[in-house]
Amino acid sequence: MSTCTIGILGLGVFGTTIAKTLHKYDCHIIAVDNHEQQINQLESILTRGVVGDITDRSLLRAAGIQNCDAVVVATGTNLESSVLAVMHSKTLGVPKVIAKVKGTTAKEILLRIGADKVISPEKETGISLAKHLIHRNTTSVFELDGNVSIVEFRPPKKWIGKTLAELQLRQNYKMNIIGYRCGENQELNIQLTPDYVFNEDELITAVTDHNTIDHLEDLTD
Repeated sequence: MSTCTIGILGLGVFGTTIAKTLHKYDCHIIAVDNHEQQINQLESILTRGVVGDITDRSLLRAAGIQNCDAVVVATGTNLESSVLAVMHSKTLGVPKVIAKVKGTTAKEILLRIGADKVISPEKETGISLAKHLIHRNTTSVFELDGNVSIVEFRPPKKWIGKTLAELQLRQNYKMNIIGYRCGENQELNIQLTPDYVFNEDELITAVTDHNTIDHLEDLTD
């Protein structure tokens, strides 16, 4: 799995949780926060930590935000700051910008000005989002209990055209397929039979352990 670079703008509970989780997976982390104490607390896990205003485009450029695979705008208290941070990140060419919000109106505004994904979280969603950023073929990871998670992902190329029975995923990948969707906004179909054939346009939902998720790209190459 190739190392990714993630920008985190704002190091409150949410941003800090994402940073700590990403660090466990050896991601490069560029963080910007206007509180020096927050940067200093995470200094050992940050590739680069910059004290400053996340709405300052010149500062974001100097921090290297334009080199990130994705940026998380992790401050949700000030809509104006979030809007500017999203706009600047997109202007700097960041391919994926995810923003935290409070309220439906704020969500609509951020999506309209260019955010690729908008969420309303705190700690638990921070962990889930971090894992989503790491596992690029997944669309979501939801931690159930202990070592068990539900993961949604696009089937790898070598699965396409093969049946559930042929692949023997439980034995080979320690993975139980519980359903599939024909698209991100479609309902989950749980009517699976051993002769179900994997399709590249579908999203697969499975229950598996954390080790399998952490090595999903390696297992499915």
